[in-house]
Amino acid sequence: MTLLGTQDLHVHTTMSDGDVPLARLLELAAARGVTVGIADHVSTRNVERFVASEAAVREYLAVLEAAPVFRSAEFCWCDELWRTLPAELRGRFDYLVGSNHGFPLPDGQFGSPWWQRLPAPWDARPAELMDHLVDALCQMARTMPIQIAAHSTLLPPALFALEDDVLAWWTEAREDRWVEALAETGVALEISNRYRLPHERLLRKAKQAGVVFSLGSDGHTEAQVARLDWAVATARRVGITDAELFVPERRLR
Repeated sequence: MTLLGTQDLHVHTTMSDGDVPLARLLELAAARGVTVGIADHVSTRNVERFVASEAAVREYLAVLEAAPVFRSAEFCWCDELWRTLPAELRGRFDYLVGSNHGFPLPDGQFGSPWWQRLPAPWDARPAELMDHLVDALCQMARTMPIQIAAHSTLLPPALFALEDDVLAWWTEAREDRWVEALAETGVALEISNRYRLPHERLLRKAKQAGVVFSLGSDGHTEAQVARLDWAVATARRVGITDAELFVPERRLR
C-alpha cells in the first residue's frame, strides 16, 4: 500500500492552539485511515497557547510518548526556544518541524507572513521584502535542527494585494535559492493541505533536485486534521512517489 496520503505529519491539538483534544484527534485519524504526527507549537511567542518552556516540553512529550502518534513539535524561526532546549530533550522527538512565522528585517522590524498591510518602508520595497523572506527560509533550513519545513512558501496577503500572481513573488531565482537550501540540508518540503502550497513549479524543481517531501494538514480543527486530499492530489500530479517522502525512523505499532 502506498504511503502517500496515509501519514499526516503536521497536526495540532489543544496542547497548543488547536481545537481538537488528542483523544478525539486519534478517533478522527483512525476513521480517516491516517497516522498522525503531533506537531504542536513549541515557542515563547504565545505563552498562553503554546508549549512555551522546557518544563512544558517535558510534560508535552510525556503525553505524546503514551499515545500511538509520531512525536514532533513546530518550532518558530523567530523564537529562541529551539536553541535553548537540552539536546536530550530534542532527541525524544521523532522529527522536528520549522516554520517561518516571522523574520528579522534590517530596520529592526520582524516581517510576518500574515501581514495584511506592509508597514513603511517595506510598502515601497516589496521585492526587497520578498528577498529577505527567502533569505530567512534558507537560513532556517541551514540552522535549525529540523526535518520538515512547514508551509514555507506562505506569503503575506499584503503582497498579493499588490500582485496576485504567486510567480511574480516566487521568481525562478528565488525558487532556486530555496530548493538549493532544501537539497543541501535534506530538510523535507511540506505540501500543506491547509494552505494549498507550494505551487507546482517549485514542487517540480524540488523533485528534480532530489528534495524529499512531507504531507501535512496543519490541522487545527476537526474538519482539517488528517485531511490530505489536496496535498495528495498535488503530489501525484507532479509525480511524487513514496520513495521521495520523509518517513520518521520510528515505526508505530
